[in-house]
Amino acid sequence: MKKACLIATIFIIVVGTLLSLVSALAQTVVHYNVATDDVFPEREDVDASINVTCTVVYNCTDGTVEPDKTCIYSVKAVPGSGTLTVNYSIDRPLLKRSGSPSVSINPEWLIGDSPPITVYDDGAVRITVTIHGQIVGAVSLTGNGSATPTAVVWTKWETKNITVSASPNAQVGQKISIQVATKYRVYFTVSVELIGIEVLTKDSPSKEVSGSPPIQSEITVVPEMPIWGLLLAIILASSTAPISKKLSSRRRSC
Repeated sequence: MKKACLIATIFIIVVGTLLSLVSALAQTVVHYNVATDDVFPEREDVDASINVTCTVVYNCTDGTVEPDKTCIYSVKAVPGSGTLTVNYSIDRPLLKRSGSPSVSINPEWLIGDSPPITVYDDGAVRITVTIHGQIVGAVSLTGNGSATPTAVVWTKWETKNITVSASPNAQVGQKISIQVATKYRVYFTVSVELIGIEVLTKDSPSKEVSGSPPIQSEITVVPEMPIWGLLLAIILASSTAPISKKLSSRRRSC
């Protein structure tokens, strides 16, 4: 009975260790802050600049790789949160306005082309902004290995796969560190409607800002015949030994 309990305990420990190596999920929340200059610099009566603060959640799985073999490292981008602010000023003889209204936005609009977002509307002045965004990532690796591709681009919310190759001289137990440094690349279409008659529309210059922190993970180098496989073999052998002895005794008695 004690032996059976010991075998079960070892089995649980081995399986738990294996699962932790294979499916250790890491989550990184990355922050971005984008600010533009005046979108209408040629006009003296209308100023408008844009500021977006947002987060993106990246889910990735730490994994294992054998020497001189490859594994797939996946990074999934998920919408986090977003706030859009317009700093504006209108200076006309019969229409004077200024302010910095902010609105929370659907974070799914941070990538791709958003619908026009109304940030301010008092009847006389209406300001809308359309977001055109994407995320670019630079992939780097430290340790006995390499990664391809070295750059990824998110134009929609999806998973990007990176192939990690361990060198032939990679040692069992070593860690291969992988990092994805992301940047948010975006431009805005700004529309200012005055008294429902005149509409000023213009695209801002493209901006690119670095996200913080970078995405970091570790890939563990494991042997071709992993130790957990050997342990399982020992457990199975030790658990079947008593059964074999009983069968042998019964045959002799017969």
